[in-house]
Amino acid sequence: MIKNWIVGLSILSFVLGACNQKGNKSQEEKKDSVTVVSPQTVEEQNELSDVITRFVRAYASKDNAKANALIHPDLGIYIIYRPGAADTFVRLDSLDFSRPVPEVFDYPDITYDYVLTYEKLPTFDCGTEKWDKTGFFCDTTSHPNQLSNIAAFEDEFDEDKFSEEDLVILEKGEQESYRVILTTTEPLIFHVRKYQGKWYVTTLDRAYAGCDA
Repeated sequence: MIKNWIVGLSILSFVLGACNQKGNKSQEEKKDSVTVVSPQTVEEQNELSDVITRFVRAYASKDNAKANALIHPDLGIYIIYRPGAADTFVRLDSLDFSRPVPEVFDYPDITYDYVLTYEKLPTFDCGTEKWDKTGFFCDTTSHPNQLSNIAAFEDEFDEDKFSEEDLVILEKGEQESYRVILTTTEPLIFHVRKYQGKWYVTTLDRAYAGCDA
């Protein structure tokens, strides 16, 4: 009987090991499917710059049509906001400047005279309520992780809120995205992603640099 128990345990260990290998291989395949999107040529950087500056102009003028022309219908747009102590997000098909998210926080009027530059992003200090540098920045050397971090945090308290596929989609999207920060009085922060050969705006971060909570 002991011999049979040992054989059974060996078979179980083999099956579990095979499943783990299959799971690891699946995760590796998903990671490998991430598209390298760093602009390599002047033309590619110009395409990225064009989408970034067009969205800022559309946001400043609160032009729904021009802003939504830069949002792909398959991707939609995630809006990060802070309803309390922690950030959360919602996915919408499009922007409507007359219906802000959250409702109590209108989309602000912004003016700026900065020129877009590609370098390390600024950080905001809630103690001094100041940026460590001001301007209009996009960092193409790193990728945002705000959405996946929020989802992972919320998943700890509600395991049914996000499926494994949801988390993979968020992580893959972020690995193909860049973060943009415009340090106006009411900062404009968003993410851009290359999808099907073109750049789109995919995330609007209305939480960062908000220190009320």
